[in-house]
Amino acid sequence: MAEPACDVQDLTRRYEHWLTGQIPIVQADLEAKHHEMSTSPVRFLRGTYYLWLRRVVELVPDLLAHPEVPLIGDLHIENYGTWRDRKGALRSGVNDFDELGWGSYRLDLVRLATSAVLAPAVGLSRKKLCEVLLDEWQSAAPHAAARMDDPASRHLRSLMPPLMASKKYFATLERGERVTADAIPAPIRNAVKRTVSQDWSPSWHVRLAGTGSLGHPRYDAVGVAKQKPVAREVKLLGPATAEWVHSVETGDQAALVPQSDELLYGHVMAAIQGPADTRRLHGWQIRVLAPDVVRIELAGLRAKDAECVIRSMARATVNVHGSDPARLAAARADCAQARAGWMRDAVEVMAKDTMACFEQWSGRKVEGIGG
Repeated sequence: MAEPACDVQDLTRRYEHWLTGQIPIVQADLEAKHHEMSTSPVRFLRGTYYLWLRRVVELVPDLLAHPEVPLIGDLHIENYGTWRDRKGALRSGVNDFDELGWGSYRLDLVRLATSAVLAPAVGLSRKKLCEVLLDEWQSAAPHAAARMDDPASRHLRSLMPPLMASKKYFATLERGERVTADAIPAPIRNAVKRTVSQDWSPSWHVRLAGTGSLGHPRYDAVGVAKQKPVAREVKLLGPATAEWVHSVETGDQAALVPQSDELLYGHVMAAIQGPADTRRLHGWQIRVLAPDVVRIELAGLRAKDAECVIRSMARATVNVHGSDPARLAAARADCAQARAGWMRDAVEVMAKDTMACFEQWSGRKVEGIGG
């Protein structure tokens, strides 16, 4: 694998120095993130959205110059999971919108496909993967996120990890280091209470989760309400990663880098019937924690099921892009006129570069990627 034309460690230091000037950083969690990034190419991809955007600008800038949609941004095969909507229905779809903004539709498609190429559990060739993903993205009708009790979601139900017993799940949350309530800003604590009840008195704990957002302050609140255990997570989001790219990029493509939009989150959540009691306030995100709110796991995925799963991920992506139907229509019209093989070529470039960057970061070689 060829060495990438950048110093990954130096670029990471520069990004993290910038981020430290924007929000308080938990140094121990940041060190845990650095370790996770060295464990696998997919984990590395998850933890380095800042690097991804810079490398897109340098290696495949044409991806930026296409119709904008509500862009997930940090999209990858581990960014799919379950939640309960306001009516209590269990749904599944994209479950992380920390980098949501406006940007070229091609960025989400290429990043999702690249993550699948890097994942050993997805046994599809690069050519087949791109064909399946594009076909479903072009044809699927946008709608609310898939209900897990729908017969068409049977293959997704089989990918849910075994659910932890309720008592054990909430006890696990309480194992995090306990902190006093004043570690969390009062407006956030009060907003958390409003999602449960004003007389709810939870204990607060440090929470370690995710990959890309490791280092951001994150806590869970655990307590009993109406004789049932209840938990909420609060996380300080910080500025969108694209803002850093805008601050360091001076070329002609800088104006095409995704743009954040604080109003977009609520719009997308309404369109997909997102999680109940999830909200953003003063730069913090509040969300429900529960035993059945889990990530869709691809470990042990049978090769014959891989196409089905990629189609489901494509539909979930359409649900987000299609939260603005006119924008999705413009993007699909652009895609229909594109040259054959554009996506496969871009994925090849970005997958090889991600592998080279991973090897530089981890100091070890990895044999090949999907063909």
